[in-house]
Amino acid sequence: MIESEKIGPKTESKERSKVLVDQFEWDKTDSQKIWCFGPDTTGPNMLVDTAKGVQFLNEIKDSMEAAF
Repeated sequence: MIESEKIGPKTESKERSKVLVDQFEWDKTDSQKIWCFGPDTTGPNMLVDTAKGVQFLNEIKDSMEAAF
């Protein structure tokens, strides 16, 4: 669905979350924590924050997106 551009970085986050939960059995909270898509910000790979109870993780978000 990402490669056919039915969902992706340009899709509204609530709509994308609903598709991932309903069709691909993602956890709802994980589907709302997609940091970026790759390669080139539009590809089928996703960087998702699934960590629980980790402090200051958002401080490295920009670095992780750049590395991804």
